[in-house]
Amino acid sequence: MQRFSNYFNLGLTQASLDFVNIDVVEDSPVYIDPHAIRTQQGTWIEACQDSITSYFDSLLDAIRNDDAAYLRDLIGPLTEPNETHLGESKGKSSGRSLGSEKRAQELISALRRSRAIQSGQLTDLEESILFVDGVGIDILSDITTCLIRSHLIDYTKNQCSFHGVTTEPQFAEQTWDARARAWMPGIEHDLPRGPDGSLLLVPKSIVRVRPELDKDKFFKGYIRPFYEQAELSRGVASDFVRLIAAGTKRARMKVNLTDLGDHVGTTKAAIARHAEDFPEAIKNYRADKSTPTVPLDNAQLAERVNDVLPDFGELLDTVNAIASGRAGATPYHRSVAAFLTAAFSASLGNERLESVQHGGLKRVDITYDNVAGDGFFRWLSLHYPSAIVVVECKNYEDDPANPELDQIAMRFSPDRGRFGLLVTRRIVDRPRMEARCRSAATDGHGYVIALDDADLRRIAADIQEALAHDTNPREFPLLRERFGKLIGQG
Repeated sequence: MQRFSNYFNLGLTQASLDFVNIDVVEDSPVYIDPHAIRTQQGTWIEACQDSITSYFDSLLDAIRNDDAAYLRDLIGPLTEPNETHLGESKGKSSGRSLGSEKRAQELISALRRSRAIQSGQLTDLEESILFVDGVGIDILSDITTCLIRSHLIDYTKNQCSFHGVTTEPQFAEQTWDARARAWMPGIEHDLPRGPDGSLLLVPKSIVRVRPELDKDKFFKGYIRPFYEQAELSRGVASDFVRLIAAGTKRARMKVNLTDLGDHVGTTKAAIARHAEDFPEAIKNYRADKSTPTVPLDNAQLAERVNDVLPDFGELLDTVNAIASGRAGATPYHRSVAAFLTAAFSASLGNERLESVQHGGLKRVDITYDNVAGDGFFRWLSLHYPSAIVVVECKNYEDDPANPELDQIAMRFSPDRGRFGLLVTRRIVDRPRMEARCRSAATDGHGYVIALDDADLRRIAADIQEALAHDTNPREFPLLRERFGKLIGQG
């Protein structure tokens, strides 16, 4: 195995990388899940959502209008996306998408005969795993990769720029244009190159081991209870009900669920029929699946890519070894990003490096999407605009002042996010710094938490303590405490 970080000498492990630390030759056993994309928020992720939605709407229109030519045009460019190196191919990476005419025709046939499409039940790509024959997590991941390829290209370029990864002009396959609702010709892009060709990086926030939507769980948890209740209402007259502990106080009726499932059917065609008969089932399932789930955490992803767990002590030592001042600004920025990405894994993701001109000077922001499914950042997303979280790093010897707070506040917007972190070396006058942050919040300029080296150590300690006691490491009590002070609760 030769991981991306080793191949390009990044000196970082999976935890400190925002993308999946893929094997540059073989596949890494995770998949892009379009449902994870749909339930997240943020600028980059919403561009991916637009691409997926516009494509699938076009596909449904072509099927319902029986437009065979347009359908072939839509399906044909879904080539095998070997450049992401995701999946479980044996040996060299090899996608299982629709790169052959046979597979394309098989999908077209499955879509055309899908009862869920004809009835209008199937409206989103990710639900095809419930209703369309032949669509599993591997095919679904490959299709999604093709649809968001242009966004993965942009993401890859940004990450390579940040980490100093060498790129070179390489041909990339066709990309889907959401506005034109058409495939655009493949062109050259500056991308990293592995031993067998170009590489595309995938944010770890959108990969899963198994799909969030599951046909069997949908049947057992949402459809079968309707049939079970119907049989129980018939009592022992039902072929699937028997009396347990007859003649005792514990007497009760029990349904043979296995036989019931065999009788009513659990194929995808049957699932579509059941969903028609019990519309509340799909309504409830969608409602329960409408909120973000927790992405793979450091331990889960390290296991999948055969990497090590984060060493927060080592990450902090790297930060502390950098001298304060302008000369160390870039290494400080990168070392803080490595720490924060590891610390906030499964809470913040889709990292972007943004160069901003301000007052004639160039400064750099780190921007994350809030992808949290639990913990502090999930709570924050439910109560305050925080789809995007801005981080500014100041390798200062002195305390940041109002101009630095103004700079980060300029990155806020009412609908995208009004929360950020200002990370610096040492805050000598903590009460004064907190008063400045509180004043900015009170004046409606947004919520900024200032952190220094000592605070980073406490965040790491809190994570390690939570893991040691088997509690949620994403609660971040320091951030909750500081945010409480911003809103007058501390």
